[in-house]
Amino acid sequence: MIGRNLKYIFHLFAHATMPNMKNTSKTSQKSTFPQPIVRAFPDGCTVIRVPMPAVHSTTVLVLVNTGSRYEDLAQAGISHMLEHMVFKGTKTYPTSMALSSTLDAVGAQYNAFTSKEYTGYYVKTESARMSLAIDVLSQMLTAPLLKADDLEREKGVIIEEMNMYKDTPSRHIGDVFEGVLYKGSSLEGDVIGTKKTVRGISASDLSSYMERWYGASNLIVVVAGDDRVVDSASLEDELHQIFSVRKGAPASELKAMRTEDFNASSLSSKVFLLKEKKTDQAHFMMGVRGVSHTDPRHIPLNMLSVLFGDTMSSRLFNEVREKRGLCYYVNSLMDTYHDTGVFGAGAGVDPTRAVEAVEVVRDELFYLLDRVGSRKVTEDELDRAKQWYHGVKVLSLEDSKSQANYYGMKYLLEGQVKTVEEVFAEIDAVTVQDMIDALASILKRDQLTCAMIGSFDAKTQLGLEKIVHAE
Repeated sequence: MIGRNLKYIFHLFAHATMPNMKNTSKTSQKSTFPQPIVRAFPDGCTVIRVPMPAVHSTTVLVLVNTGSRYEDLAQAGISHMLEHMVFKGTKTYPTSMALSSTLDAVGAQYNAFTSKEYTGYYVKTESARMSLAIDVLSQMLTAPLLKADDLEREKGVIIEEMNMYKDTPSRHIGDVFEGVLYKGSSLEGDVIGTKKTVRGISASDLSSYMERWYGASNLIVVVAGDDRVVDSASLEDELHQIFSVRKGAPASELKAMRTEDFNASSLSSKVFLLKEKKTDQAHFMMGVRGVSHTDPRHIPLNMLSVLFGDTMSSRLFNEVREKRGLCYYVNSLMDTYHDTGVFGAGAGVDPTRAVEAVEVVRDELFYLLDRVGSRKVTEDELDRAKQWYHGVKVLSLEDSKSQANYYGMKYLLEGQVKTVEEVFAEIDAVTVQDMIDALASILKRDQLTCAMIGSFDAKTQLGLEKIVHAE
């Protein structure tokens, strides 16, 4: 499964309209959220436990600090390919059927995901089956068979996955947009690779990649759920011993590969890219490069993204869909990598009204910088965004899988585990001025990038380009 960093489109009706109320959360009160226990071992492996009372499930999640941006160009897609292949059989579970039937027999939920910066594998079971979840995951990550004949079959599966994405423009536009926004960098390529590179990957390539990147120093192991089995310090040593079997490449070498200079000279300049495809709906994304996971500006930018286009009462939804009927979906884009990010918006629109839609979205984006005019961001908008964030975050952390993912990803991306209360305190401290200042530091008209999938005549295409290139 490809794990995408951008928030694309399939969340439109997931969030109800925010109530108009003042922020009454009390982050200083005694915690009612599960508290993580983090242990970093000398070899670099980190184990995180999240005991949860009154929960009858456990989730075991292993995060590997590697993804497509660290691949050799000739092996583009190998991270994702390996994610598929570890499900094809292990020493104890020699076939994909043996592995999947073992988990299916106990009603487990299991999957994996690959992004540009990380790869993850998880198994969620009733708590009495936690040892089985650990065993299967450890087999997948320490003793996969990686057979050549399985690999050749799986290449066909992945190529069909690739075809599926490209035939789904509302999904594919994210790949096209990032390819333009990050052109010339390690973030340019698709996570899944190309048909040529996928066909060229060998079983020995997979083994070498795994030995290099799946070492102890590159692993985070998280177990969350039923405190009757998770609240045991001995579990940390057990998980460390089970998963830390590879030395991997030196941590300093891997860290050096993660260093990339996203300075102003490398930024795109007023780019408009049209990918021709006969569709009934035109899909576009527009935005600029943003900030990293650890940049303090990501907090106010997150809040700005909420009021801009994350909800049905947001500015974009109201202006583009409700007032003008230009689209079915429209949303803001706010995402981060370890050294850069993105801020912008995306929508799917009637091709005959694409020029109008792109112009409206562009204008709404720059209205966010208005400090004194009628479109300036208000305290009420910010307060409602904070309330929305509080509510959505609480609802999203109701089970063991979401807790494991939350704390594991926090540690992976930011190098520390922030509790929910700490994150709420950061959110509550954001001011309107913080948001505008953060956006003003990245949103420049001469760096606006727009990508679109659709089919247009020359006149319409010229009109779209003029909107993006306008001063």
